Amino acid sequence: MRWKSKFISRLNSQFKIGVVACALALGLTSCSRTAPEEEDTDEGYPLVGEVTAVDVASRTLEVAHEDIPGFMPAMTMKFLVSHGDVQNAVAGQKIRARLIRDEEGAFELIKIWPVDEDAAKDLKAYNLRLQNQTKALPSGRYYGEGDDAPDFGLLDQFGNALTSERLKGKPFILNFIFTRCPDPNMCPLSTSKMAQLQTRAAEKGYQVNFVSITLDPEFDTPGVLRQYAEAYGIDGENFFFATGSENAVRNLVASYGVTSIEKVDTIMHSLATALVDADGSIVKRSEKSAWTVDEFLEALVAKQAD
Repeated sequence: MRWKSKFISRLNSQFKIGVVACALALGLTSCSRTAPEEEDTDEGYPLVGEVTAVDVASRTLEVAHEDIPGFMPAMTMKFLVSHGDVQNAVAGQKIRARLIRDEEGAFELIKIWPVDEDAAKDLKAYNLRLQNQTKALPSGRYYGEGDDAPDFGLLDQFGNALTSERLKGKPFILNFIFTRCPDPNMCPLSTSKMAQLQTRAAEKGYQVNFVSITLDPEFDTPGVLRQYAEAYGIDGENFFFATGSENAVRNLVASYGVTSIEKVDTIMHSLATALVDADGSIVKRSEKSAWTVDEFLEALVAKQAD
């Protein structure tokens, strides 16, 4: 397998600073959870429970939750949630979240992750392969054109498992973003161009998927990513915004040669956009923020003609 050199000086020229809230790192995915275990923080209380009812109109979930030590005994009650989270929720679903009180004193759930033992085991297997693939890379190298794309197992914006195996059979275009990126020439621009690509590929009848991996998995839960996609008018039928454990995201970011450095209140990162063929091989890659929709459409046309 061939790997492409990553020139640090070149990447440094691409660094942009995105302001993000202070956050503690997520833990690794456990065998019994779809999402990573979360370290306790000063923001509210950790809550684990089962959704018993969903009210989209009022943006509330009724949850039968476990005992919250030092704060609340186990009970069933209603909580306010975000627009994205209420859309993702279904009765009978087990969740993990943070319980806070809003400005008016109402109870609210944030950072909601689905809890699914079977899915967690599958994702863990994919991410162990990814971890080994990342470790096998020589220092300063990454997967580039002509290489097989690395494996991964994450969650999409609907809370469903998104794996490298699930994407095989169709080409996909992948990039890296985070929802709170304030630089209009970085993540917002990249997302807009990916949305244009999706529209134009559909107009031409091309069978292709799109994947955006968050660089900020602590904040970018499935519900947050769903709202982000909807804000851009993106059709989620074949465009997936993915998140997961910090370890899984970090390994995937490194394997594609993206530099992402988290500070107390910033994320410094470079860019990478890649076209992966239906067989899982990388056929085009760009590190520039100025990549164009046309150049990736042309590469896609060439692969469709093969």
